[in-house]
Amino acid sequence: MKLVEKIKGMNLLEKFKNKKVFALYLVGVLLLSTGISFAYFTARTNAEGEGGVATATTTTVTSQGITADGNIDFNNVDMYPGHTAIASIRVTGRGNNEPLMYNVIFNGSNTFTTPLNYTVYKSDANIDASYSCEIKQDRLGTSKIYYEECTGNNIENLGTPISSGTINNGEEKTTLKSDEIILTSPEGEEVYYYIVIEYPNLDANQNDDMGSSISGNITIEQGNEYQKPQVILTGSTTAGSNGWVQSASITANITTHTRKYEAYYCTTTSDSCTPNTPANISNNSFTTTLSSNASPQKVCVRVIDEYNQTTEGCSERYNVDTVNPTINITSTSVTENSISVTVSGSDAHSGISEYRFSSNGGSSYTDITTTDSSYTYTFNNLESGTSYNIAVQVVDRSGRTSNTVTRNVETDSSNAKDVILADNEINSGTPDFSQPATTDEGVWTAEDNLGTSYYFRGAVTNNYVSFAGYYWRIIRINGDGSIRLIYDGTSTHTNGESSTDRQIGTSVYNTVYNSSIYVGFTYGTTSSTIKSMLDTWYQNNLQSYDSKIVSNPGFCNDRSYRSSSGLLNFGSYDRIRVYQPSLKCSNENDLYLVKIGLITAEEAMFGGASLTENIDYYLYSGSSYWSISPYNFVGLGNSIATVYAIHSTLQGGGSLNNQYGVRPVINLSADVSFSGSGTMSDPYVVS
Repeated sequence: MKLVEKIKGMNLLEKFKNKKVFALYLVGVLLLSTGISFAYFTARTNAEGEGGVATATTTTVTSQGITADGNIDFNNVDMYPGHTAIASIRVTGRGNNEPLMYNVIFNGSNTFTTPLNYTVYKSDANIDASYSCEIKQDRLGTSKIYYEECTGNNIENLGTPISSGTINNGEEKTTLKSDEIILTSPEGEEVYYYIVIEYPNLDANQNDDMGSSISGNITIEQGNEYQKPQVILTGSTTAGSNGWVQSASITANITTHTRKYEAYYCTTTSDSCTPNTPANISNNSFTTTLSSNASPQKVCVRVIDEYNQTTEGCSERYNVDTVNPTINITSTSVTENSISVTVSGSDAHSGISEYRFSSNGGSSYTDITTTDSSYTYTFNNLESGTSYNIAVQVVDRSGRTSNTVTRNVETDSSNAKDVILADNEINSGTPDFSQPATTDEGVWTAEDNLGTSYYFRGAVTNNYVSFAGYYWRIIRINGDGSIRLIYDGTSTHTNGESSTDRQIGTSVYNTVYNSSIYVGFTYGTTSSTIKSMLDTWYQNNLQSYDSKIVSNPGFCNDRSYRSSSGLLNFGSYDRIRVYQPSLKCSNENDLYLVKIGLITAEEAMFGGASLTENIDYYLYSGSSYWSISPYNFVGLGNSIATVYAIHSTLQGGGSLNNQYGVRPVINLSADVSFSGSGTMSDPYVVS
């Protein structure tokens, strides 16, 4: 017979809608209409009251182990959907104040097909909690429906459940709550567990539960071994260098078996410290940031759980420098193409690692590795007369960088040497002095008493200079950077041009000539005739420019000689005859440190003159003019002393009383500035 077809109308359905039995009423109709009851619990011993508190035996937990035996006892009565009962067990821990872990277990037999719900509560007190259940019946059509309505007593005093689940068909053992902890104190700590078991109404057919039963014990068993709190300390750093870091924070991750615990920490530069600062814990961790210190630091942590179990640990050590080093520019010095910067740096902790220097305001740096507290760096190959934005930094051994310190520094204006060399390519090697230089051979180098000299040779066209109202030609750059000039007139003249304007006049070298001493620029305390003329011209024409003219490197009146049968050949004579001129003056007594003088015969050979004719090189003027270099002295018959004169050839044997042209030679200071390009139309102009 299909009883479902007998259900008529919605009023009956609405009546049962809010009752537990509603989900099972179809099943109930099927069973109860034939007089068959629902499944029931089979109890071991009787207890008073339906769904009452089961008897609970005491379970004692000791430090040597765990024993347990607690029964769940229900009345041997029929059990209908909605039935609820409660059992309890008391656990006593006694021992040496050590926490033990255990599990709350159901051991027994369950033949119910429908899973039975359980809920576990935990309390420090013995609470008189129970359920009272009343069998109810109702009708659905012509069928009777049976169910139970159960009411709890003091259930709300049990608090919040600590576990819930189901006891399934055929299960002999169900863990109701795992890893419970009790402190085995000498006095014995008591804990009560209350287990509520419910046979629920379900929206399913429960015919299979007919004749089912559940019986068994609530016990405890040994759980996992109790572990003390664990703390893992992890360092997070910003990389530095040399064993230092720019910043460091230590994170402590804590693991415990208990929800309640306390954590303390301390920071130390020693091996250990006593953690006494409470930690601000979030999600079982906290982080401590290390401050800057000259010594390595570490963090130590102590964790105490609610069972007074303690764990301590310390992190690794870290050298922290959280403060940037400082730097100052203490001084600067300049030349026309360099800037030297002296800086001082300091760092209180890790110390100086490197300095950084920039000439473009910090767009790029040159790094200098040093631990010195001060350092001087030179920027080279700079433009003369140019302002540079000097920027400096210092980096400490942790890798931290100071603030940038800047200063605008201007190089000196280009000196004459730099301008000249920038306009010319420098020849290497030595020219063939046996041949006259009739073409523009450019600039060559030779050593003088002060260093490397750069000399012009041949028909050069870019050695014109305008200075003091006159025009001059550059003979050479002296080894000290000063510029040697020879007078070339009140206007510019082309190479090969004959013009008396290219000399200041004519003169004898000396009025007396019958002794070798008279080849001297001076002899004794007496000036030669030509020296007196030059000195007077200097006073009248160049004295106001005296600060730009230097007396060093001087003028070489080389009087060293070789004697043979009444003939004295002076040093320049021997060197020129073998085409090996020199810019060095071998005898310091022959070097006149004066501000005006004459060209040497050997300088003329460097410039392009030779023993054969040359009218194309820049030193040719169309007239013979005096050099300062002695030639020889003939002591036989009419004694005569001679000095080199310069014309289309190097003329030897010019008697001292001959009238030759006078072309003054001066040396401009190494720090004078030039503008222009050195040509006839754009001569170098002394600033």
